Amino acid sequence: MTIKIKYLSLFILITASLAFWSCAEKLDLGTFPLTNTGNPVTSSDTSYVQQTPVWTGFNAPEDVLLGKEPLVYVADTKNNRVVQLDLAGVEIGSITVANPIALAQDNNFDILVIADTVLISTGDTLSVLYRIKLVGAPANGILTNAVLLRLLSSDYPTPLTSRKRRFSGVSTYPDNSILVSRRGPDNANNLDPDNAIMRCRGVNSVSVELYTGFQVNGNGVYSIDQVSSVAAAGNNNFDFLLTRNTAQNGFKAEWFEYDNVNGAYNPRFLPEGNQDILKVEFGMPEDVTTDPNRNIFIVDAGKDSLYKFNSLGKLLKESFGGNGAGENQLNGPKGISFFNRTIYIADTGNNRIVRYKLSTDLQ
Repeated sequence: MTIKIKYLSLFILITASLAFWSCAEKLDLGTFPLTNTGNPVTSSDTSYVQQTPVWTGFNAPEDVLLGKEPLVYVADTKNNRVVQLDLAGVEIGSITVANPIALAQDNNFDILVIADTVLISTGDTLSVLYRIKLVGAPANGILTNAVLLRLLSSDYPTPLTSRKRRFSGVSTYPDNSILVSRRGPDNANNLDPDNAIMRCRGVNSVSVELYTGFQVNGNGVYSIDQVSSVAAAGNNNFDFLLTRNTAQNGFKAEWFEYDNVNGAYNPRFLPEGNQDILKVEFGMPEDVTTDPNRNIFIVDAGKDSLYKFNSLGKLLKESFGGNGAGENQLNGPKGISFFNRTIYIADTGNNRIVRYKLSTDLQ
């Protein structure tokens, strides 16, 4: 599939977006439903309730994935492993991976892992995309028996080469192609900037396509500057969401919809739409996911919070957070996943995985 962006329309939309951004009113954080203790403030009995037990034994886990089996996978980052659990939190197996930071799974049940590997020869850190095949020998469904297949490294020339580049997010499309976000310090080359969204195709090796037409710098709605996570929308098309972790204020979360007729990506949320998701002053949004109702969940490591938006970008009262290790409190969360009415969060600073259900979903 060739991604074609209509440059004239894109320029007009970017110009309009930047104009709106400069004068748009920011969301009053006083409306964010948090208390200083992190307990949710709601006008009804609808709130997220932390489930017990909390899953511990991890060291700075940066991602959690609910697989299609369904099983749970954790990027146990500082323990240099990916862990496989059942839905009760009992460990089934694990595999050694140096500094895993992001996880995904395709429709063949393969696990995709982004990891940061230190090269002994130079001391450079190199981001690597791995595939773990779980179906068939030798794994036969058990992560401990599987092997890592190296698919792509961040110094892969596209067409330039740079070891300063880092992969930051991974997801999969319905056709099993892989969506990867990349970031880095050098974006002066318009042909091959460090900041990029890539689509990879293949099983044992991959071909790489760079999405074009996005802003590699800045804070407009088309910006892919310093993307911290990327997630396919999960609605049987090629939409995707991203978060951006930048020091500057700006649009740090967006949903891009694929126009199959024109072969273009367009932002779902625009400043003139007055959506909360563009007005919330995120701190360090690190991961994003959706549920079957297309609600959007974003974990913010800077605000120690979970933000929940509906599909129209409205901030919902079920959002919660506050720094700490108590109930409904978080400490630098970096990963989130959703399954069967349950939110799973990699509470990185507290070295744990926490689960939440809406009070209305409790039996």
